[in-house]
Amino acid sequence: MGMVIEETMSGWLQLDDEKSPREFSFTIRAFTATPLRLTAPRRFRGVAKLAGVELPVTGTLTIQLTGPAYVLDFVHPELGEMHAAGQKTYDLRNLVTSMTTCPLTVFRDGVIAGHAEVAYRDSMLAFPFKAVKLASAEKAFGRF
Repeated sequence: MGMVIEETMSGWLQLDDEKSPREFSFTIRAFTATPLRLTAPRRFRGVAKLAGVELPVTGTLTIQLTGPAYVLDFVHPELGEMHAAGQKTYDLRNLVTSMTTCPLTVFRDGVIAGHAEVAYRDSMLAFPFKAVKLASAEKAFGRF
């Protein structure tokens, strides 16, 4: 048995050579068999959506005291291999926004190619009840 965190984040992604951002979102399920090791990276699988195109996504979610860090990898049929990484940074003066919003740096071929910003838009009060579950390793990723 272990702990599963499932969440959806949505916002935008803009490559440096584009004039306007594209809609970007992802739904992930992260699993760890050692839930008490808070800062251990949790592998995840899920679905990213970039400008209406659904793509399988993999990566890691690492919970840190300063805010969770996300590393995502996906392949877009036109843009190729994409890598996005970023971290929420908690700020007591702007707590709700800092707890829900995550800036990401987007890479292609190992080079910075753009930026993204996503946010958790569901109820923060419901998060522990909707997003956190216990599951076996075999069932951790569900439909992903």
